[in-house]
Amino acid sequence: MLRTTVVGSWPVANEFAVRVAQYHNGQLDPQQAEALLFEVARVAISQQEQCGLDEYTGGETWADSFVLHFPGVLTGLSRTTDCNAWDGRGSYECIGPLSAPLGLGIASAYRRERAIAPSISKVNIPGPSEITMMVVPRESRRMLWNDAISLIRNEMAACIDAGAQEVQLDLPHIAMGLADGDLAFDAWHTEESVDVIKQIFSGFEDIRRSVHFCYGDFGAQTWTTNRSFHPLLPTIQRLDGFIDRVVLEFSLPEQWAERAMLAEVPQNIEIAAGIVDVKSQNLESRENLGAKIEELLLYVSTDRLLICPSCGLGRRDVELAINKVTQMVQTVATMA
Repeated sequence: MLRTTVVGSWPVANEFAVRVAQYHNGQLDPQQAEALLFEVARVAISQQEQCGLDEYTGGETWADSFVLHFPGVLTGLSRTTDCNAWDGRGSYECIGPLSAPLGLGIASAYRRERAIAPSISKVNIPGPSEITMMVVPRESRRMLWNDAISLIRNEMAACIDAGAQEVQLDLPHIAMGLADGDLAFDAWHTEESVDVIKQIFSGFEDIRRSVHFCYGDFGAQTWTTNRSFHPLLPTIQRLDGFIDRVVLEFSLPEQWAERAMLAEVPQNIEIAAGIVDVKSQNLESRENLGAKIEELLLYVSTDRLLICPSCGLGRRDVELAINKVTQMVQTVATMA
């Protein structure tokens, strides 16, 4: 039977928007913050459950726009004088080794989410490039990646101790760098990409190891020039036996045109195909989604295929997220 899932993030319900902004601005005391984050996560989880998903997450509702909160939990960084960068969040420079004395916040959020819904088994963790992307100058970021990888691995271990059975690495920077190559803002190549992913997952063998690749979702825009799927395929193939699932943005026309290449993904790797476009305000019809799923099944067996949105829905509004995911779930149900 086909399964449905989500990539990770889910929008904060409208009634919490002001208070969540206060939380990110440091205006709430710890007790107020915890009570708020618990309730926001509870609502997000309930909304996903009501959509009828086979798999869902805690929604990452505690996070500030995917990764923009991470410098605030890291030592070894200092704010620069550029207060306007990143929509007023500022930029940072390195003044010492990276450390996270209280963790990255992902494990504590997962423990909160498990208290709400013990069935949640998946956590999402960004890669080292994503965690350090607010650091300037840009050339200095790679020098921080070894420290960042250690922090990521520590957080993974804490999540697994809390009951996580799947860890998904969210790696849009790798995907964008592979797609555009040397023309990219930060170029990536297959060997380096595989090495970083293996460093992070090495030794974690009793969980589902997932990787999410997308071409960016900033302001509901794709951030690559090359939007084809094929630049990702060599890296995915090299990860055979090392990852269990690849979660793909697959809503762009250029990606969809290369759907036959999904047959070249190793048979040991599940494919979550993101055919529901989170960047579009349009609600895909069941007829359109059903036709795409039928096409995917020509190249990927039912037991290896999951249907999902193209990226996290956390930067969209709640109504759009619910409508798109409900339409997706109901379409898959009619094909059972």
